[in-house]
Formats: sequence, structure tokens, C-alpha cells
Amino acid sequence: MPMLTRQMKTEYVDAFFQDGTLRLSSFDVFRRHPDELRRDTQEGRIVMEIEAPNGKTSVLGTNGQEAYVMCASTVETALPSDGSVSAFRILDTLGFANAISGQIPGFLGGTEGLCSYRDNTVLRKRDARPIAPPPEGGDPEKWFEEQQRHIGKHSIDAFFVKESRFSHEAEYRFIWFASGTHREYLDIKCPAALQFCERA
Repeated sequence: MPMLTRQMKTEYVDAFFQDGTLRLSSFDVFRRHPDELRRDTQEGRIVMEIEAPNGKTSVLGTNGQEAYVMCASTVETALPSDGSVSAFRILDTLGFANAISGQIPGFLGGTEGLCSYRDNTVLRKRDARPIAPPPEGGDPEKWFEEQQRHIGKHSIDAFFVKESRFSHEAEYRFIWFASGTHREYLDIKCPAALQFCERA
């Protein structure tokens, strides 16, 4: 497992190590990041082509499900000398993500991994499952729901694809999906996550 570093204002790092206080943001917040150099307007958007044995499906959309994201980096950089920014390391990504999931109301599942950086961010995938309408006499609504779930599984990979200009971030991200009302961020207290972390 990679050793990850998460930089934040010192007050937030102190709060995390005091009682596990942590803010998880949504893709909406990421798209409006106040730092123009770090702002990625494509966060949470899906641009994908799925090639099946009998045709192609193109997908263009934005994640509308309640989801929370936290980013860290595989590169540990020097901190400002004025003490305004601190950092912590995540030593066990799976243990950390699992602890956090227990504090998310309506948690459905999650994913984590390294981001990939490309000049062309269209995600192209192959699928052995044919694209076909429902069989004669079949329930079209049920077929549509199954197709949506199937495409949704493919779409998750798009949340880890970023433009090459962000490659210096060397980002590793955590995503937690939930069943509640979409919110811009979620503030939690998760002291159980501290056992998987250390101050940088």
C-alpha cells in the first residue's frame, strides 16, 4: 500500500488528531476550488465510450449521487516555514477508508486508488456484454435499470482520470457513496481513523 500525505491548514490537522474531526467534500466543491491552478472543472464528470461486441455506447454525464471525496498525495513536499500548513500520513488506506465509512449516514460503498493523468480524458472501455434491447416480452424498465447499473460500474473509473496538467499532484483519492440527499460537504468525527495515521 502506498504511504500517502494529506496537507491541510494546521488548525484542521490539529482538530483531526484531537478527536478525529474531518471534512469530506463533494465533487461540486472540487469543481469550484478557490485556487485556479488546483481547480478541476471536470471533477465528477463522466465522458466515456464502451465498446461491446455489437456496438458502442457513449456516456456523458455528471455524478448526481451523494458522494464524498478526500484526496492525498504520494509525493510529500516541504511545508511552509510559518506553520500555517501541516500534514498527516495515511499508513493503511483500507483501514482508514473503512473507519471513515462508518461515520457516513446511508453509506453504500466506496472506492479508492491512484489518479491517472492524460491529455485526452475520454475513458474508453471494452465490455464482453452485448448492447441489446430487452427480449420480446421483457420488461423494458427492468432492462433499463440493469443497463444503468452496469454502465454505472464502468463509470466509477472516470472519477480517477484527470488532465495531464494536474499530474504534479500525484493524487490518490478516496470516494464514499451514500444514499442520502446530495450535500456539498460532510463534517464527521472519526477517532477510529487515527490509528491508521501519523503526523508528518
